[in-house]
Amino acid sequence: MIPYDDVPMKSSEHPHILCKPVYVFSARVPSDPVLHQVIHAGFQAPYPYPEPVVPNLRRFFVFRTGTPSCDNLEEVLKRAIETTRDELISFFGWRAYTPEGPGNYIQMLKNFETTGISSFKSAPIIIIITEERRFPPVEQESLAFAVSHLWISATFHHLGVHLIPGISYLSRRSEFFSLIHLPAGKYAVAGVAIGYPHEELQENTESPAGEPEVYWFF
Repeated sequence: MIPYDDVPMKSSEHPHILCKPVYVFSARVPSDPVLHQVIHAGFQAPYPYPEPVVPNLRRFFVFRTGTPSCDNLEEVLKRAIETTRDELISFFGWRAYTPEGPGNYIQMLKNFETTGISSFKSAPIIIIITEERRFPPVEQESLAFAVSHLWISATFHHLGVHLIPGISYLSRRSEFFSLIHLPAGKYAVAGVAIGYPHEELQENTESPAGEPEVYWFF
């Protein structure tokens, strides 16, 4: 028998899927077939105009947390965050800690260095997406399309997702590209943590969503 959570939702079960971030996960690991379906949704996301002439500019890398390769990934990301923190402090100087400066963000980056990145402790799976840079530079918008499609598919399969903080900084780390066997400097990077929501979260009722602020022009 297929476990309930491996059976996708029917449209009647959730007429509009709410893709809220999940930060607390169950110990259960998503199966490879389910992950493949989720990744395939991200792969099929449209490219921004103009569409690339060369196909398959996106690549997906799946890491199981607690493994040596994933531990290496976290260490590389922590070093990338440390570099970014130092660059911000150098650029802003004393202004970094004024009300208008990025002081709170710098402190958050420092916390990641000392306590680690919670995504690598709470989620069973990390998915990294790379996309080759090109002209015009639309790879960030394209990665956003890929993540949104992946996220909707994950929710459809009863999985929870959240964005990994600081993950885009990996695009400047040659050691990251050595880890995934791609040439450095050619790719933008995005990434998500993914897994089944913790059982207590599944029991909670959804809080009512706010209403969008919409302006109509006719």
